[in-house]
Amino acid sequence: MRIALLPINKAVSAEPGTNLLATLLAHAIEIRSVCRGRGICATCQVKVKGPAAAMSPKTPQEMKTLSLIDGADEYTRLACQFRALAEGLTIELPSGLFIEKLEEILNLIGDEAVADYRHPITGAIMIPKDKIITRSLMQLFKNLTEEVNKVSQ
Repeated sequence: MRIALLPINKAVSAEPGTNLLATLLAHAIEIRSVCRGRGICATCQVKVKGPAAAMSPKTPQEMKTLSLIDGADEYTRLACQFRALAEGLTIELPSGLFIEKLEEILNLIGDEAVADYRHPITGAIMIPKDKIITRSLMQLFKNLTEEVNKVSQ
């Protein structure tokens, strides 16, 4: 079966029932998974549209995590928990960049953010697109490494 991907306007093939995260990675689609597929972070969130019969039901873990993600709606799913069951699905890949370590952003001080920089656990926008990245914003990330280490273990 084929799965349409937005906003990159690409389609990938997958066997019915295949894990979406594995499918995306197998097709060299860059998507993060801080928790390594356990459904406890926001980094692999996607928007899924299509017939309900083509989608696996939400797992209890997925429902719990989605309840904590900023901006999650009825279309938000975790790629690591989702399985495409039939044709007719469109997947919108996450917008913005998920920051896992303070070091990823330190070199960008003084630059404008090229995208929304998001928290890897909650998906919250920590630095909005086009905002100048300043040293004072680094306080937002002071506990990030500890938080990421907790979910990636």
